[in-house]
Amino acid sequence: MKKTVLGLILLVGCFWATSSVGADISTTRMVLRGVDKITGRVSTMTASVNQPLTFGTLTIIPERCLTKPQEEMPENAVYLQIYETVKESPQKQIFKGWMFSSNPALSALEHPIYDVWLLHCVNQDIMENLVQPMPITREMDLHLIADDDNPAFAIEAEKNEQGHVPSSEKSMLEE
Repeated sequence: MKKTVLGLILLVGCFWATSSVGADISTTRMVLRGVDKITGRVSTMTASVNQPLTFGTLTIIPERCLTKPQEEMPENAVYLQIYETVKESPQKQIFKGWMFSSNPALSALEHPIYDVWLLHCVNQDIMENLVQPMPITREMDLHLIADDDNPAFAIEAEKNEQGHVPSSEKSMLEE
């Protein structure tokens, strides 16, 4: 059974590694989700590579996080080591391996109390290069966001720009 699972993991890992058109992007931050099955508490945690993270009695150490370029199918993979500290016993390693965001069950933490899985790797370059909307600095800029979905707003914006009632509204007022 373990050989079959290990073979499947290796097969998927090889396929994932060789099927990419572009190079994988190595990131330093990731978002993990954990569930305490006893209390039902769900935690979303941001982690950094080689920075230990504590979740309950677990210590999670992410060693590598890979994501695909934006133009490819979304896939994230993280290499984790997870240790458990129970009372006064030394830490015991309970997981070591890759986790995939698209299929968390493929290589999952098997623990009676906790579940941990990868949501996504955070590519800081992409986050910094996102286009930010320009702030509206004066009432004249309101026409920039008026559209067919909100014609009343467009009329109000036109009033503010021109300082008078628009011709389309004049005909309504005369009736």
